[in-house]
Amino acid sequence: MNLPPSQTFTLSAGINVKKINAALKSSNMTLMGNACEPEEGTVLDTFDAAVYKSDALLIQTQSDLVRIGWSGDLMTQTAPVFEWQFPRELPQGPVRDLLLDQSPLRAFTPAGQVSIIRDTLSLLDDEQKTCCRVASVFLSRGENTWSWLRTLPMRGYMGSHALICDILKKMEPPGLPADVLKLKISDYTSKPVIRLSEKAPARTSLCRIVQTFLQVTRHNEPGLIDDLDTEFLHQWRVSLRKVRSVLTLFKGVVASETLNQLKQDFRDIMQDTNLMRDRDVYLLSKDDYFALVPPQAHPGLGVLFDLLQQDRDEAFGKVEAMLKSKAYKKQIKFIQKLFENPKGLPKGPKADAPSKVFAADLVLKRYKKVCKLAESITDKTPDDTIHELRIQCKKLRYLMESAQPLFDVKQVKRLLKTLKGLQEHLGSFNDQSVQQATLAQCLERYPGTGPNAKALAESIGALTAMLYRKQLAERRMIIDNLSQFYSPDTQDAFNALFELKNTGFKKTNTQADS
Repeated sequence: MNLPPSQTFTLSAGINVKKINAALKSSNMTLMGNACEPEEGTVLDTFDAAVYKSDALLIQTQSDLVRIGWSGDLMTQTAPVFEWQFPRELPQGPVRDLLLDQSPLRAFTPAGQVSIIRDTLSLLDDEQKTCCRVASVFLSRGENTWSWLRTLPMRGYMGSHALICDILKKMEPPGLPADVLKLKISDYTSKPVIRLSEKAPARTSLCRIVQTFLQVTRHNEPGLIDDLDTEFLHQWRVSLRKVRSVLTLFKGVVASETLNQLKQDFRDIMQDTNLMRDRDVYLLSKDDYFALVPPQAHPGLGVLFDLLQQDRDEAFGKVEAMLKSKAYKKQIKFIQKLFENPKGLPKGPKADAPSKVFAADLVLKRYKKVCKLAESITDKTPDDTIHELRIQCKKLRYLMESAQPLFDVKQVKRLLKTLKGLQEHLGSFNDQSVQQATLAQCLERYPGTGPNAKALAESIGALTAMLYRKQLAERRMIIDNLSQFYSPDTQDAFNALFELKNTGFKKTNTQADS
């Protein structure tokens, strides 16, 4: 006889055993617990609430690291005896593995203190035989309590399992633990929803897009200043890059004088963060680099990463000072205010164009430009041309993501998926190119004499050779992915979605003839 599946219940209160036993009285059954002592625990999550958005809570007690999925399993592993921030620092265990897969780069910080009681309740018949068990977790914070219950059916007692499930279904309706327990779970997202109107003037839509991205920028500033993890700088830079790209792509919407000044402002702001981000990328890939070269090159590689860390620390000091400066605060607030009221933004000749038609025309023109460039890529194409393709693909992606609310979201996502696949290889190709250039600079910048000079030079040579091999492999992957991106089917899909003014473009000659 097959066991019925376990069922999970959540209650926005503690489990009322007396009430359940009153309901069980006619069945001559009793629900019993073990009067377990509460433990103090800390709820942990990332800045972007990676755990909570996966329908779970992560709680660390003195003894265990506990992940409670309110729609599924309870997962535990022994808590570390040391303070930790990143999943990679945790000892081996199922919670570590899940967190590594879910959010490997973000720091985990406290979201609130709770008392936790873990128990296994037993459903007993009139002969005191156990007919069903219920795993339970009770969380409390002040006067607020949230409960998680999972039934554990037993062979031969299907009726008992059905009975306790029916009773639990009628208990207090569930509520989300962050709301019930008043936890400080972040509502931050790096990709907020942008609400646009098809017929609104392009200037109005541009202001809304820029405002949204600037809010992402500002949300990341405190964590960047505190240097909690590398993603704060990464998201800060990405959001500003999106603003800069969209301003450039919405050509004719903003007065040229204002646009040129804004582009210069963003260039000045971001320039101070270039070195820090470059060194972050290196340091995050440290283990991968060691795996690329033979063991005899590891001592020199250790020297290299010590030097890169020094660079990074100095660069962070400059970024921190910039973000805290009155000049930056004044500048970023001025830019935010400029886009608060569309009517106050100096207008260009296309400021009043209907948003959907305007955006559709931009996307098609940009896609056509990408296709023309992509068609010329071969295994002998200079690196600079591939880098230009990467930049054009990035602009196309930013544009499509910004304009997505104006079109069929599912179709846009389908096209973006194809684009992202190509971008991953273009990005990897660029990273390896930049890293080789940086390694060459390291040989020039760092002392050429001393006890570590030879080891450093040898390790840089070995690493450069391996990066070059990987770059060649990525070039092949780019060529393989390009054929799909500018295939007749993909071009037809772009035309069908964005051709609103009968201005669709003809397929490239190569594709048309194939």
